[in-house]
Amino acid sequence: MSVQDYYTLLGVSPEATQEEIKRAYFALARRYHPDVNPSQNANEIFLRIQEAYAVLSDPQKRLLYDQRLAEQAQHTALLKIKTTLSQSHLARLEEPQILYALLEISPTHDKQNDKRPPLNVCLVLDRSTSMKGERLNALKRAAALLVEELRGDDVFSVVAFDDRAEVIVPAGRGLDKNLILQKINQIHPQGGTEIYRGLLEAYRQVGRFYNPNSLNSIILLTDGHTYGDEQKCERLARQAARQNIVIHGVGLGAKWNDAFMDKIAGITGGASMYIRSSQDISRLLEEQFHKVGKLFAPKAELLFSLGRGVKLQYAFRLTPEPMPLRMESPTMLGGVPREGTPLRVIFEFLIPPIPKNAENFIVLTGAINAHIPAASKKVQIPWSIGLQIGKEAGPVPPEIADALTKITMYRMQEQAKREIAAGNIDKATRRLENLATRLLQVGEPRLAAVVQEEAHRLKRSNSLSPEGEKEIKFGTRALILPAEFERDE
Repeated sequence: MSVQDYYTLLGVSPEATQEEIKRAYFALARRYHPDVNPSQNANEIFLRIQEAYAVLSDPQKRLLYDQRLAEQAQHTALLKIKTTLSQSHLARLEEPQILYALLEISPTHDKQNDKRPPLNVCLVLDRSTSMKGERLNALKRAAALLVEELRGDDVFSVVAFDDRAEVIVPAGRGLDKNLILQKINQIHPQGGTEIYRGLLEAYRQVGRFYNPNSLNSIILLTDGHTYGDEQKCERLARQAARQNIVIHGVGLGAKWNDAFMDKIAGITGGASMYIRSSQDISRLLEEQFHKVGKLFAPKAELLFSLGRGVKLQYAFRLTPEPMPLRMESPTMLGGVPREGTPLRVIFEFLIPPIPKNAENFIVLTGAINAHIPAASKKVQIPWSIGLQIGKEAGPVPPEIADALTKITMYRMQEQAKREIAAGNIDKATRRLENLATRLLQVGEPRLAAVVQEEAHRLKRSNSLSPEGEKEIKFGTRALILPAEFERDE
């Protein structure tokens, strides 16, 4: 464990006195002892508390622990973690309260690890009949641009699918680029859409040259629904995740299943992207290709246990690619970029009423796992959240306030869709009208007009249009990105 985790686990600072550590330990031990706490996590938390106290209560062990972890941080740390909480301590309340945690993960500065590892990428292209015409032509042009950017040690493959899959370019490195382009240009539209067939063949192609120290990725582009094979796709995604193979989904037009694509990509730590028209295919597909190559760690994974009575209500990745995350352990947080904006995730916890005699409270204990291809190493970083109990919560840090402001509009459209599904049309309509007003206030008139139009449609037909629903979802998601990220206006 890191120095911060033992101290954070007990809810004390690294400068805490022995008396402060002792008081914190006994308060937590009384609360989490398995004899009095029926929670499934109580025994695990209690053992962690004992472990922390055994070290920090012994001056000599504490000194050696601090020295050992300080040396490790200087010489072996590959990732650094920053945690910002919405409250400096928890208020002693008799009702539940909300706590936000902003987690930031970035590489440590080590020039040896700054080099891009080789890519092992399979491009999976939907060639069903709905892709005929300009869509497929634009896709071919985009694929040609990606081929030109390959390095000699990169592995590249192309799979086309309809209701069956065909390997257009078998996985290989140092391939003849002209020959690749010729094969891509021979793709013709036919058949229906069965995504599992395309994903399975892509998985096999990546597996032919699989190397844990490469950036192994599948980029799937489709414009339609898949039917009957969703569970197979999910199982395949979990299998890919175990090997650090990341799936990114790119949807074109209005008819593809964005919820399904979010789920498949999210299982592996990837992301889904919406392409409004054929004219955007080349730019956005190239952008996704570049993001794959800029990763320091292809995915970071959080394994965690919650404190007694704590509920994780929401988890959202802010950067590098905004996306809601699973609220169960393990959770794929996403890729860690080599430079620039770090991987940033915000969590919303519901904290139960605080007992009158409590002095400290453990919100979460866990660890972040990641594989660093450039260093050929796996890292595990313990991550815990523990807070002291006080009378006042204190001001919300600006980083938290900014993150909440950015995701508010995305969450509004999520809530509107849940209300539509529950049949609360009037409530959903008002929600969309409020969202349109907010968008105008932040200088997004085009998206505000789309939201307002969909609100009128909802009143008339009790449903949203497929085009409008995606415009709103991915439009509000794009607003979350910081200024240095270019947005599709």
